[in-house]
Amino acid sequence: MDTVTILRQLWRSRLLVAVVLLISVFAGLAISYKIPSMESRKYVVGVAGARLLVDTPASQVVDVAPKGSDVLGARASLLANLMVDGEIKAAIARKAGLKTEQLRGVSDGGQVVGTEAPTDPRGYELATKVLATTSGDSLPIIEVTAQAPTAAGAEKLVNAALTGLREYLDSKAATERVADAQRLKVSGLGVAEGRMVTRGPRLLFSIAASLFLFLLGCGVIVAGSSVVRGLRAADHAPEPGSGDDAAGVPAPAPTPAPPTAPAPVTHRPVPVETWAPDAMLVPTRAQNGSASVNDEPDEADDEAPKPAPARKSSSAWWGGGPRDAS
Repeated sequence: MDTVTILRQLWRSRLLVAVVLLISVFAGLAISYKIPSMESRKYVVGVAGARLLVDTPASQVVDVAPKGSDVLGARASLLANLMVDGEIKAAIARKAGLKTEQLRGVSDGGQVVGTEAPTDPRGYELATKVLATTSGDSLPIIEVTAQAPTAAGAEKLVNAALTGLREYLDSKAATERVADAQRLKVSGLGVAEGRMVTRGPRLLFSIAASLFLFLLGCGVIVAGSSVVRGLRAADHAPEPGSGDDAAGVPAPAPTPAPPTAPAPVTHRPVPVETWAPDAMLVPTRAQNGSASVNDEPDEADDEAPKPAPARKSSSAWWGGGPRDAS
């Protein structure tokens, strides 16, 4: 189907096209704004991040083969999950001066942990992720990302995550009487720095969604029009076997057309030739020098008697001599 045919079908269904256009524009606006208040869905929050190293008492950074270094990756994954839920999350919230229900925890898979998480996108949020090698092996490094209404609040939350995790491990080791030589050590890699960022749906996404919905709607209109037109054509078309052939009776032969009456003959007067003496009939010749049909001698003329030639006079008669007796 060429472009001209598609445009003609859309013009015939211009009312439906207008409805599709309104729906597409409304959907695009709903992505970027809250309907009907038209409040923008974009918001500004403070974020901060830091990395925590899970280490052994004999640091694996300087020791070639420290004891227990082969399980540090699994321990880091366990601690990362505990930091966004349970006792460690509660300890972090206390260090940040927040209530436990005010802090939203996000696991490594991006899922919000806990049913008491607030729905405010500008609220406090703590996310953890364990770094891995290119082959997929977990490293003993936990990446912590915090969100707060302000940049200072985000920095405070990241520092509280480091302090709260340390205090939890120390209290747990003291309760179970774990020797210092066998305890896990957690240290921060770098200093947390907060900044303000803008989040929310971009305007480009709204435009792309509106355009996609409009083109999809136009495609549905064109396809529907083609289907309806095909069904109508099938309804008006004669069904095979519906005539006399269906009952076994051959169809009658077509009636021959009546004979056409001959055209009337018009008698034209024959031109009358005026008789003229033979002396006046002068044979004509073609201008190109060749004889015409009338130049040929007629057989009837050859058979007609010719006049006798005149007798020549004798020179003696004119000279005064005797006339011939005959």
